[in-house]
Amino acid sequence: MIGASANPRGLRPLWLLGLLIFAVGCGGHSAPRSQDRGRAPAGSGFPVTLTDAQGIAVTVPRRPERILSSSPVVTEILFAVGAGDRVVAVSDQCNYPPEVKKLPRIGGFFSPSIERALAAKPDLVVASRGNPPDFLASMRAYGCPVFAIDPKTLDDIYDVILQVSRLVGEEENGKRLVENMKARLAAVAAKLSDVPESRRPTAFIFLQVDPIWTAGAGTFQDDVIRAAGARNAAGRLHGFTSFGGESLMAADPDYLILSTMEGDPDRMKREVLANPVYRELSAVKAGRIIVLDGDEIMRAGPRVVDAVEQLARALYPDRFTQSAHTSQ
Repeated sequence: MIGASANPRGLRPLWLLGLLIFAVGCGGHSAPRSQDRGRAPAGSGFPVTLTDAQGIAVTVPRRPERILSSSPVVTEILFAVGAGDRVVAVSDQCNYPPEVKKLPRIGGFFSPSIERALAAKPDLVVASRGNPPDFLASMRAYGCPVFAIDPKTLDDIYDVILQVSRLVGEEENGKRLVENMKARLAAVAAKLSDVPESRRPTAFIFLQVDPIWTAGAGTFQDDVIRAAGARNAAGRLHGFTSFGGESLMAADPDYLILSTMEGDPDRMKREVLANPVYRELSAVKAGRIIVLDGDEIMRAGPRVVDAVEQLARALYPDRFTQSAHTSQ
């Protein structure tokens, strides 16, 4: 998630930025793109004012036509609600859906370039709270509405989808997307409804192997584990937290949940198996290691439901028709 800008020490001289702002501005008007020509005006419902994750009331005066996303989660949400054709620039880490590959980049998630962002002439910036505060503040100072998201739980993801869809004039699409996500999770729950809590397996998710970091209560990963019919072995802890090797051995979970890393499905598995202590875990000895798509389980966006379904199929293969990626 780390990228580098052309000037890692800070912004360019103010006089140069002033010229740049004068030239490209924020929310500047430009000729409509081909996909926007002939589209009926959609001014109903605007202006929209919502409070973002930083507690800032953000007003979008009209349907945005040039949207900048500085976060992979934001990009996935924008495309999922039907606003993808109005996204004009994204972060270096944005890789889904495939259409984003052709879009201009503004730099890394932690190091976006203000100059590149301004060059995209956005009339709305949708960001994540994890983006640099000075970047968000600077974009606001230059006249861009900036809406920051920070979903932590599954319910937060629903709320953020509804907020973003409303900001971009795709409220009905947002509602349908959330309804579909809830329906898919309800279908999983229905297949597991007769499995009592006491009989559900324990699972431990590795966010990082050495040192160990995991997800406790109050995270969407915890929600994923529970929605898939398991009990989180770190569920008594809260948030993203470190977890000692001795504590992991004492918990001895039934399953280990890993994720792909940078497109390598077995990198994290190799790290686990290289540790002689972890090899003593019951889950490792029995081959109960489940590898989930890293983007699906690490991004608080619409594809988190895919992670639930995949995990549920791995935990209860006899109840689901499709198989999951379970490593032996």
